[in-house]
Amino acid sequence: MVPCLSAPWRRQLFLHASFVMLVSPVISQAATLTTPTKVTHRDRVPPAATPAHTTAHAPAHQTPAAPESIKVSSQKMHFMRQQHVADSATHIDHQELVNRNVRQMTDIVRVAPNLTIQPSFGSAGLNFALRGVGLMDFTQNNTPSVMPYVDGVAYPISIMTSGMLFDMDSISVNPGPGGYTHGQMTTGGEINFHTADPTEQFHAGITEDIASYDRNRVTGFISGPISRSVLFRISGQSMTGGGYQHSASGQRFGNADLGALRAKLRWNIDDTTHLDIGGHWTTDQSEAASGHNLYNGYGVPINSDLMQTSWGLDPRFAKIIGIDGRNTKPREDNMFWGANIRFTKDFTWGRLTTLSAYESIDEHELSNQTDSVLSYGNMFRNNQSNVFSQEVKLESINPAARFHWTAGMYYSRTEQAQNFWYDSSDRPGTTPLNKTSYTEGMQTFNQYVELSYRVLPKLRLIGSITHESDDRHIRNVTSTNYNLNTGAIEGTPTNFGDAGALANEFSGHVGLQYQFRPNIMGYAMFSRGFKPGGFSANITELASQLKPFKPEQVITYEGGFKTTFFKNKLRFNGAGFYYDYRDQQVVSTVLVPPFGALSGYVNAPRSYIYGAEFDLEAHPIHGLSLTQNFGYQHGVYSQFQSLNRTATTNQFTQTGVWSAINTNYDNYSMGLANLTLSGAATYSWHVLRDYQMTFDVDYSYRGAQTQPQHIGDSGIYRAPAYFLVNSFLTFASPKQHWSATVYAQNLADRRYWLSGGTQATFYGVIPGLPRFVGARLNYTY
Repeated sequence: MVPCLSAPWRRQLFLHASFVMLVSPVISQAATLTTPTKVTHRDRVPPAATPAHTTAHAPAHQTPAAPESIKVSSQKMHFMRQQHVADSATHIDHQELVNRNVRQMTDIVRVAPNLTIQPSFGSAGLNFALRGVGLMDFTQNNTPSVMPYVDGVAYPISIMTSGMLFDMDSISVNPGPGGYTHGQMTTGGEINFHTADPTEQFHAGITEDIASYDRNRVTGFISGPISRSVLFRISGQSMTGGGYQHSASGQRFGNADLGALRAKLRWNIDDTTHLDIGGHWTTDQSEAASGHNLYNGYGVPINSDLMQTSWGLDPRFAKIIGIDGRNTKPREDNMFWGANIRFTKDFTWGRLTTLSAYESIDEHELSNQTDSVLSYGNMFRNNQSNVFSQEVKLESINPAARFHWTAGMYYSRTEQAQNFWYDSSDRPGTTPLNKTSYTEGMQTFNQYVELSYRVLPKLRLIGSITHESDDRHIRNVTSTNYNLNTGAIEGTPTNFGDAGALANEFSGHVGLQYQFRPNIMGYAMFSRGFKPGGFSANITELASQLKPFKPEQVITYEGGFKTTFFKNKLRFNGAGFYYDYRDQQVVSTVLVPPFGALSGYVNAPRSYIYGAEFDLEAHPIHGLSLTQNFGYQHGVYSQFQSLNRTATTNQFTQTGVWSAINTNYDNYSMGLANLTLSGAATYSWHVLRDYQMTFDVDYSYRGAQTQPQHIGDSGIYRAPAYFLVNSFLTFASPKQHWSATVYAQNLADRRYWLSGGTQATFYGVIPGLPRFVGARLNYTY
């Protein structure tokens, strides 16, 4: 049974009350708290580069300085340090996340080049891609090509990231193969999220954000010392409303209903020993992502209003899956929680770090894949998963030393139990209701060593080697057909038994960096990345569907430079890359009569991707900050044959018989969004002596995307280019700890879509945000 949805106002009231109770004990101490100091530049340090014992988190028994002043100093130090690291990562600090209104994961694409984050059609699950490398994991049971990490903990199931973008210190987007210094191997890269840490002085705050379509977001935190050596931080958020889609009758759709809490405890055992304990909890009962129907082969009416969607649920189907089917919209009913423990010990010769983590998912997701009032493709997913990971790492303390080394081991175990229901009872010539159930276990063990050595005063050589073993088994895959009228099982359920996939691969990278001048550095890197194969088990009717797709490998060549001029008032970085892709894992089409042409994973034997990225930041005059990101990517399949979905479904429409039509896609474009641009101009000035005004205009551009998820759609799958402009104006009183902001997103009210999907002959798209106008009030103690 799926629990009933709770009313949004109950969560709002609960979190409002929680924040008041959290901050009220320190109101009396507000006069003694340090006045926040505004950070005027971007933090250029990835979370992994900020160990728990750095200056920003000095032991409590030392003479403390103001936490915000320490943070500013730390950011300047890390800004310079990152200019001497041989990578092309994009680092976004807390202030920029606020300025750009980054509230959900898909917003990050507006501030990082060559990054794609798209909803898996009709699901809260997300698909990540960097530089064209990414897996559309619509089955939510495979390793992503781009791995999200939260405080160093890997999230191998993308839906785990729901509701975690609050009280965030920084985000680091790292393209290219990963797993050489932590975690597990990836082919596309990783996104590191570092949440705010406990502070040495009492600090608390609350933010209320209200916008169009009744969107309301409340966030708050309280942080400070429990004793001289123990610090804590508790934070939370509530997000409701914001539904900008509607039905033909005008009924609103897409409202959020999400709440989350996070807690951190830091014990500075002594000057060299630290223990961090963290935990989080999220509940998501939002209305699920729904699309707009652009095309179908069943004569279902369509219209030109991109914001209009349709939904319907057969009451017989609702009864079988155990929910109330009266006017039930596609929706989520999910709960996520987790805990982690990090131990750090410094020795004279190096640092020992251990990280243990446990994450749990309880997902109940109802989606309408065809955006229709009829049952052409309603889905219900019941997913219980848990992930345990353990990492042990040794590294030398000073990365800038002549010889630096890192060695470690990472282990991850994932257990899943999924039930996937598919109702196509209104589609002629198909089995009305199917349930596919299975359990799956995955174990990954990665060992890595990285060495870097400064052979000459300006030349450093870098090398690493990793070995990863991945063992996964899908068990008791059972397909069951139901009679909708009686709810009884039709025939005998088919048990396809078990299947397994084992991979053992060595990877690594070699490179060099040269410091031409103190402010100019260049680097070149050659890498090999690896990602294991997996399974597609949804709507299983044939044993052949359980054949695992193969692992993929990518060989990358990258060169770049990092420069700063005019006493750090101008920074200009750039990189170029070429990827030689082997056995690329692609969501294509498989023919499964009588269900028809369905999505399935295949391997493209050979392909390649090339491109470039540039990042500029300038502070020409006091108070003015200018930023600009540029990304270009282009991918081509050089050896690939697959089933042509469009030709196959057209033939079925004409003949009523499913038969495969294959097409050679050699030299076909991957359909990547070739060009991504983003930039901002922000100006701050003082008014009335103790007050401050900040005005910002920023934009983002994303080129046309064609066929990024499916091969052979012959022009049906299109994501047109779009250009968005945003702006905000903030009036702040730093000494009185408050600020007020008015903002607008998508000022021109452009119509665009984030992603699309195909079910049988239906093709629909998930629309992006229309114009939102809002106000944000912040008060900090």
